[in-house]
Amino acid sequence: MITKIDFDENVVRRIVRAVAKAVTDDIPKYLHEHSKETNNAIGHLRGDYINENLKAFALSEGIELLKFKRVSWQGRILVDTKNKVSYSVTTQNTLSGIPKKKGRKKPHFLHSVLAIENKGYKPQSEQLTLFNMDEFTDEILERDYSEIVSGLINPNEGYKHYVISYQAQHDEIIDIKLEFLDKNFNIIEQVSLNEYLDLDFSKLTNVETFVETRPTPSSSEKVRGLVSVKPGLRPTLTELEKQG
Repeated sequence: MITKIDFDENVVRRIVRAVAKAVTDDIPKYLHEHSKETNNAIGHLRGDYINENLKAFALSEGIELLKFKRVSWQGRILVDTKNKVSYSVTTQNTLSGIPKKKGRKKPHFLHSVLAIENKGYKPQSEQLTLFNMDEFTDEILERDYSEIVSGLINPNEGYKHYVISYQAQHDEIIDIKLEFLDKNFNIIEQVSLNEYLDLDFSKLTNVETFVETRPTPSSSEKVRGLVSVKPGLRPTLTELEKQG
């Protein structure tokens, strides 16, 4: 059984900042310039900004952005080929709702990714399973996973998948964490990433400045284990929108 989360701190820091910029900078600017009587598309637009920021800030040698589609919706998974870790980003509300939805005709992409990449890992404490993995056969999940990754990831190389889940209230991030989940969406381990929410985007002049604030470490400098967390963030509030 796993005893700790293993990740590259620099990669995760850049993901957090991509999310933070979308929530605290990109969406407020968009609303200021394009606000309408109703703004129902903001939830999806925020996801688009996050993916755009991942492309701008997180990519480097050994870090790739995997593209996939679910009907008309386009998704992205960040792949750390050096450390054999893949990452997805979603809201905490969306993540908690995925295993609760019944009667799916096709697995959610996280069903397939968690089932294949995190296969064999068990939670520290087994809880009541919300999602019945028997709803989809191993063959269906494997085929769906293969369609998602399109050969970019070889799960036999020992990849793990981490979900970066966040909670937003208007133009603020209330909470953000890294979650390592088993195939049934039970928590194997998780770590708060709130300490990374410390960047003033108004002081950034271009993408190059943004990236250079945190040099990419060598593989020997890869962070292992849990990251300490600064206390004192505000209490959790109900998030404004959901992201698919």
